[in-house]
Amino acid sequence: MSTRLRIFISSTMKDLGNERRAVAAKLRALNLEPVNAERLHPDGGTSWDVIRNEIAGSDLFILLSGESYGFIPKDGPGAGKGKSITHMEFEYADSIGLPILPFFKRLSGQWRSKDARNREEFRRQVADWATGRFRQEFDWDDDLAEKVGDALLDVFQKSVLKDLAARARVKTASSTPIGNGSFLRVAVPPKFVGTDAILFAGAGLSAAAGFPTAEVMTGLFARKLGLEEQGDRILARHRFADVALAVELGLGRGTVEQTVVEAFNIAQGAVPTPGHMAAVASFRQIVTTNYDDLFERAARARGKSYRVLHPNGLSRGHGTDLTIFQVDGSIVCPESLVVTEEDAVRARKDEGYWSEISGAMGERPVMVVGHSLRDENARKVLATKGSGPGLYLSLRLDPLDRIVRERFGLQGCVGTADNFLRSFEEESIKLAGL
Repeated sequence: MSTRLRIFISSTMKDLGNERRAVAAKLRALNLEPVNAERLHPDGGTSWDVIRNEIAGSDLFILLSGESYGFIPKDGPGAGKGKSITHMEFEYADSIGLPILPFFKRLSGQWRSKDARNREEFRRQVADWATGRFRQEFDWDDDLAEKVGDALLDVFQKSVLKDLAARARVKTASSTPIGNGSFLRVAVPPKFVGTDAILFAGAGLSAAAGFPTAEVMTGLFARKLGLEEQGDRILARHRFADVALAVELGLGRGTVEQTVVEAFNIAQGAVPTPGHMAAVASFRQIVTTNYDDLFERAARARGKSYRVLHPNGLSRGHGTDLTIFQVDGSIVCPESLVVTEEDAVRARKDEGYWSEISGAMGERPVMVVGHSLRDENARKVLATKGSGPGLYLSLRLDPLDRIVRERFGLQGCVGTADNFLRSFEEESIKLAGL
């Protein structure tokens, strides 16, 4: 199960369709999970039961109010209350203590219709100073998306997200499987099973855990620099490493490390994914460019002893079951973080560290999971690979993936990180039992 924070989007449909899609796209860009009625599936219950369960299973509620008050049910749940479905959603979210972010579309003209009067009364209830909430106004769908992004960046920097993360942890901790449960099996090439392969894992493996994206981190850095622009617009012109360098030059290295650590620590409601759990049970060496400590937490859950090695002589632990090479450092050890290009250059110059990675790889097979292989440190990892076979997992086979595979001599495989690693663990267990 994904442990990304789930955000319920509530609004009328007919007048705010574009706005709903814009908000959902912004949430996905921030690695948050949008929950909206368009994507809900029948489960045998009434429509209101489905909606109420989805609200209860969400971590935050976004209310959009446009021209329409919305449909008022005349029978079934809510009948006789004279309230629209959107109004009922809002009141239910409020009753269970869900944090609510309201956004009102600016309107002009006379409000003489009954629908308009109901809408304005609803807005007054939401915005009431004593019991309501501060709301923002918007004009267009892109304007709304920017304001939602800004509001959520505020959430990332405030303690409210820690509360949401704690709620998410309680919700998902009991559902993290350890080798059981159903999943969609991936056909693992037999030549990689039972060969003591080495795993090279990227951000795609931890994305489902809900950690902040490069867009979120860039947005947080931009705020440190006093910029109003959001992360996506900055990344369209500048590299993440260069934005981090600007913060370092202007505010000091400590601010860079603090920003990264705080962003990731806020999201510590995340738990290891099934892929992390399967990986620590299946591999003796894992190389990763991820900042998080999910492999370590998965190892502890599996009863595996481990050690973690960073460039520049930094290390943690003395276990022998698993070695984790974190080539870009870790939030657990902030001085190890590789954020700017200068950090990356220093890391690549640590010959002893890369020699140890090369020795671990040897001629063993290498399996690349959840990695785009765009940055230089990632490519240096594969440059240390011997003549053994390599595999590159992607969600789909496309021309760009083919270029990457051919450049590094990797065989293609299609599937999600979780499904692939659980399939690999299952095949490894079967082979060992023969």
